[in-house]
Amino acid sequence: MKRFLILCAVATIFCTSAYGWGRREHAVVAKIAENHLTPKAKQYLYKYMHRRSLVYYANYANDYQPLNIDLSWQPSNAKRRVPFPHTFTVDENCKPCRDIRNGEAYVKNCLYFVDKWSQELKSNHAGMNDSVRMTHIALIVHAMGEIHSPVHIRYAHDSNLARFKIKYGKRVRTLHDLWDNGFVAATSSICSFSDFARYIDVDDGTDIEAICKGDVYVWGEESARESLPLLNYQPDENIDVVKFKRDNLEKGEMLLRKAGYRLAKVLNEIFE
Repeated sequence: MKRFLILCAVATIFCTSAYGWGRREHAVVAKIAENHLTPKAKQYLYKYMHRRSLVYYANYANDYQPLNIDLSWQPSNAKRRVPFPHTFTVDENCKPCRDIRNGEAYVKNCLYFVDKWSQELKSNHAGMNDSVRMTHIALIVHAMGEIHSPVHIRYAHDSNLARFKIKYGKRVRTLHDLWDNGFVAATSSICSFSDFARYIDVDDGTDIEAICKGDVYVWGEESARESLPLLNYQPDENIDVVKFKRDNLEKGEMLLRKAGYRLAKVLNEIFE
């Protein structure tokens, strides 16, 4: 009953909140993935996710913030449990970190957990605890969107996630906030997330196969390289709104599309 009430609250928030990469764009990623699932994956997900669409859980990690993860290591002065990471770290060559620690320091790395939980689900999804299994799937759905968000990548030269102020039209905001709170979906003339997902889901089977080659770390590296030019702005820069949209909208849609295809691949492989 407690979990049911929590999920009802999540659904209410989803229906009433403003959209963002964490809201409407995450729903788009989930919807695109759902359109490319195998019949077998659809059957298992329908059963395991309480007969609800993946879209219902697309913002689970944002809406239910108390979610924690066990690091399974315990330096004498470190916490064992931390909030689910929504970011990942790359080096100066855009190569992602493959672990969750660097010496005694915790490395925020959603790539690591997508890989870990995917393997756990693939090896034993039928025997897992219902709540653990559902949470693993919901967090994978959310994290795949974050992996393809330009401001959820911690670069070696800038780990602050573009949290510097810019002037965007008449408003002062951070570049992080601009990308993470609706720039792509809000700019689209398509009103619903399902229409928007259909609008950008344009690649054919050959393209999708190429996009989905490799694993989550390969995708993370590619996302970091593709996202880097999108962050090429300076603190306090006066940004022309029309030019920003012209330069970045199509690239943002591409990142969402790739996230959806790759999420479908991960889920199809779990339940193959």
